[in-house]
Amino acid sequence: MLASCEIGKVTIPASVPGVVVHAVLNPGATNQVVLLEQTLSGVASVPDTSFDAADPIASAGGLPISDATVDILDSLGRSFRGVEDQLTTNGVQRGTGVYRVPIAGSVLVLGARYQLRIHTPDGKLVTGFTRIPRVDVRSTGALTQTMNRDHDILNVTWAPANSARTYAMRMETPYGPYFLFTDSTRLRFSGALRNLFAGDLEHVFIPGFRQDMLVAAVDSNFYDYYRTNNDPFTGSGIISRIDGGIGLFGSIVTTTSGTVTVVADRTAAPEGRYRYLAAKSTGVTPVTTDMTVYVESPAAGPDLPTALSGRYTATASARVDGILGQQQGGVITLSLLSNQLSTRKIDTFTGTLHGDTLVGSFARSSANGVSYFLRTP
Repeated sequence: MLASCEIGKVTIPASVPGVVVHAVLNPGATNQVVLLEQTLSGVASVPDTSFDAADPIASAGGLPISDATVDILDSLGRSFRGVEDQLTTNGVQRGTGVYRVPIAGSVLVLGARYQLRIHTPDGKLVTGFTRIPRVDVRSTGALTQTMNRDHDILNVTWAPANSARTYAMRMETPYGPYFLFTDSTRLRFSGALRNLFAGDLEHVFIPGFRQDMLVAAVDSNFYDYYRTNNDPFTGSGIISRIDGGIGLFGSIVTTTSGTVTVVADRTAAPEGRYRYLAAKSTGVTPVTTDMTVYVESPAAGPDLPTALSGRYTATASARVDGILGQQQGGVITLSLLSNQLSTRKIDTFTGTLHGDTLVGSFARSSANGVSYFLRTP
């Protein structure tokens, strides 16, 4: 005999969308920005689109809240009202839910308490408070230095800050930022450091790149929000001190910053600096005539590629940017990046090394010509 059973069906009613806030007071900003959106309840569909910095909520899959009243009040009771972006370009509206509050960072009072007050169009009241850390000693560019990844240790120190919950350190890398919290006033990094936040645990320090770094004092709201995660099943986990909604109203003050220029030893091919040989090359002048290449990571096996990195100087603008690539089976592939981001490639060179000469072609910029580059140590 055959028997079967039927699982009971339960209709789950649609939840009422809540309010989500993201705002961080920053004395280094020209104005203060409040992002306002609603929780995803399944009632409205979310379009599939690519991220647009001018439209950060909608392009990231969020549902912005428009036409709200957004105010920030200082400790004297003075109120500053935000203005929603709502930019229209070619008939497309962007910036919905982005409110810019006209408080210059230079007038924010360190150590003072600020209140966020929001009235949504459907009558919800959302509030939050933050106290800006008091940083008596701030420096810009103090971390700027050159680091040889093969030998050097990066030592970072800064002055302590009053009323700060902790300190946040951020280092930009081509694979996304490396970020951590610390209650110390000093950090020590080796060149072998790996990025726990990158998909394949890539190195933090990439030879050829100029990597921006900053250390900032943050308040408790900022620290608790970013050290916790939202559980996708229960919706709980984030520590939020927003009344009437969820999210963050915090503050951050940069204590020290700078740019670390990462280099490494150049001991074997294909490492070196490559100069364009116009007399031998054909086609139009490529996007770069000056490249420096490093071995970022040796091949992990006989059939695996050697990872390459480096920098190039743009022919038209003299702008210096990053290179990521590989060498496998004698073929060298170099991707020329925009803003040192691995996801933004403006051109790709493919070629082979013949003695001290790199011969190949660019995918976009050389009009199908052959480019020759002479290597120097």
